Amino acid sequence: MMKVNKIYKYFTPFVIGALILTLLFGCEDKLNEPFEDEAFTSDVDYTIGDNMVLPLLGAYYGLYTRSWEEPLTLGIRGDDVNAAGDQVPMQEQDEFKYLASHWNPNSVWQLHYNDIINVFTAMEEIEKYRPAAANDALADQYIAECKVIRAYLYLNIARTFGGCIVIDELSNIQATPLSNLNQVMQYIVDQMDEAIPYLPDTHPNKRSDIKGGMTTYTAYAIQALAYQEMKDYQGVVSATSQIINSGEFELSDDYYHLFKQAGKLDDENILEFQYSDFNQSEGDRFSFLYAPFGTNWTPVVTGASSGWGFYEPTLKYIKFMLDRGETVRLETSVVFTPSGITEIQDQYGSIPEWISNVNREGDIFNDNARMNFASGKHIQPSTELIDGRTSQGSNKNFIVIRYAEMLLMYAEALTRGATTSLSLTADDAVNLVRERAGLTDLSGVTTKNVLDEKFAELAMEWGTRYYDMVRTENVAELTHEGKTFTMDKAYLPFPADQVAELPQLGDGI
Repeated sequence: MMKVNKIYKYFTPFVIGALILTLLFGCEDKLNEPFEDEAFTSDVDYTIGDNMVLPLLGAYYGLYTRSWEEPLTLGIRGDDVNAAGDQVPMQEQDEFKYLASHWNPNSVWQLHYNDIINVFTAMEEIEKYRPAAANDALADQYIAECKVIRAYLYLNIARTFGGCIVIDELSNIQATPLSNLNQVMQYIVDQMDEAIPYLPDTHPNKRSDIKGGMTTYTAYAIQALAYQEMKDYQGVVSATSQIINSGEFELSDDYYHLFKQAGKLDDENILEFQYSDFNQSEGDRFSFLYAPFGTNWTPVVTGASSGWGFYEPTLKYIKFMLDRGETVRLETSVVFTPSGITEIQDQYGSIPEWISNVNREGDIFNDNARMNFASGKHIQPSTELIDGRTSQGSNKNFIVIRYAEMLLMYAEALTRGATTSLSLTADDAVNLVRERAGLTDLSGVTTKNVLDEKFAELAMEWGTRYYDMVRTENVAELTHEGKTFTMDKAYLPFPADQVAELPQLGDGI
C-alpha cells in the first residue's frame, strides 16, 4: 500500500552497510568505518558534516535494489519480447489483457513509490547535515542527485500507468490529485532544469566521489525522454544536444562486450545500476537477480546456475534482424536454443552459418520448454563469473540509458521538424549507430528509418520499443504473433491495492 506510515517502516531509518559504500566509492577503508549497519534516526549526530553523503547513498541503494519483476513488467508488452515462464499475469499483459489485481504492476508501483519516499527522506536528511558540512555547493549537488533519481522513478511509473501521483509533501499523499502523463513529464523536465546547474559536469564514470553517479548528462537524458513522451521534439533536440556536444560520450566499439563485464561504466553508458562481487569468491555481494532472463545451459564453468526462462525475444524481432542482415546486434541480443534454430529454419529454409546455440565463450544453450530464445543482453557468460560465484549475472551491471539511444532520439526529433545548432545531421546520428553494427550508411533518413534503428539497437531494453510504439500510436506493429493491440491498452490499470488506499486513482486519468 502507499500510505506513508506503511512505507516508512521499510525505508527509514537509513541503513547503510559497507556493501554500497564500497560499491560506490571503491574504497576498501570504508569497510572499517564505524557506521556500517548503523541506523540513522533522530539520534544521528548531524554535527558530523562528513556524514552528509550517507542519506544520498541510501537513495542510490534504493535505486539499485530493483526487484526482478520490474524490468520484466516494463518490457514484456513490446513486439520485441514475449512473456515466457509460468507467471500468468505477465502472459496476460503480453497479450494486452489487464487486471487491476495483477501482482507485478502493483509491485512496480509500490517499489517505485517506496524509493520515491526514500529520496524525499534523503533530501530532508541532507538538509539537516548542511550547517555542519559548511559546504552549500556539495549539499546542493546531493539534493540535485536525489531529484534525478526521483525523476527516473516517476518516468517509469507514468509511462507504465499513463500518469501517477506527483508527491509534493509526504504528509499530503492521500489528498494529492492525479497527474496525467504530460503533467508528469513536464514536472520531470522542470525538475531536471532545477537540478542540472548543481550536478557534476562530467561523464558518470569520471566521478571520483560516487563512481557512476548522476551527472548533468544523466539529467539531460531523463529530460530528453520526458520531452519525447510529450512529443516536444525541439525539447528532445535541446536536451540530447547537450549530451552530444559535451564530448563526454562515445559509442563502444564492441557492441557484444558492452553488455558483458567489460561494459561496466563504459563511455557509452549514461545511467547504469551498479553491482559487484567485490572481487571475492564468497561473502558480501551486491547484485540484481538475473535468473528470470536466463535459460537452460551447459556452462563452461561447472555449477553456474541456469535461468528461469521468463523473458523471450520474439520471432518477429529475429526475422526483422535477419532481413536487415544484422550480425553482431542479433548475436548480442538473442541467445538461440536448438529448437529456436529449428523454428527459424522452418521460416527461412536456410539461416546464416554463424547462428548457433553456443556463445563466443563456449556456453551451450539447451532447449527450454518455456522459450526458444533468450535475451543475450541480460546473460553473463559463465567464464566471467568470479571463482566461487555461481549465480546468473553475478557481478554484472544493468545498463539503463545509453548514448546510442540519445543519438537516435536526436535523429528522430530532426526528422519530425526540430532544428539543431549542431553540425550533426539525422543521417550522421543514425549512421554512427549503424556503422558500429557493421551496416552501410543511410541517406535522407525518415522517422520510420530511425524507429527501425531503435528497434534493432535497443530491443529488450526497459520497454523502449513498447513506449515508442505507444507514443507513435503504431497499433499495427504491436499487433503481432496473435496478439491484438488497441490504444485503450496503452497503459496498465492502476493496481487495485493502490486504488483502495488512494481514492483519487479510482477516477482514472
